[in-house]
Amino acid sequence: MEITNLFSLMQKGGAVMWPLFALLIITLVVALERTITLLLLRRKGKTERKTKLESPLSILDLIAMISPVIGFLGTVTGMINAFKSVSEATSVQLQVVASGLYEALFTTAFGLIISILATVLGFLLDMAIGKLCAEEDKI
Repeated sequence: MEITNLFSLMQKGGAVMWPLFALLIITLVVALERTITLLLLRRKGKTERKTKLESPLSILDLIAMISPVIGFLGTVTGMINAFKSVSEATSVQLQVVASGLYEALFTTAFGLIISILATVLGFLLDMAIGKLCAEEDKI
């Protein structure tokens, strides 16, 4: 049984995994920062302009749009590597093709997961901002 850690998964996914990982970190940092900001505003009863609260969420929208595309770039590079390995091999074996396909599928899945996460977090934070600003309007 193979023990898998984050670094080994990043290596198996190829070079495209590193930008995707950076997008995941940015997504989590923005979501955490907005969550803490909203909780502090609510606790202190302070008001803030809705546009100011929502502006960092555009980063999540951008990440939700570009992470699948970067994941698909990983698919293309993985397929290129797979076909390069096939062209250089004297006899084609399943293992030669499988490593490139693994890289291709792994980056695509990771890009889609990041996109889903950024979309859901952006939606939830937007709802929380809307609710907080609606409560402020009532006061």
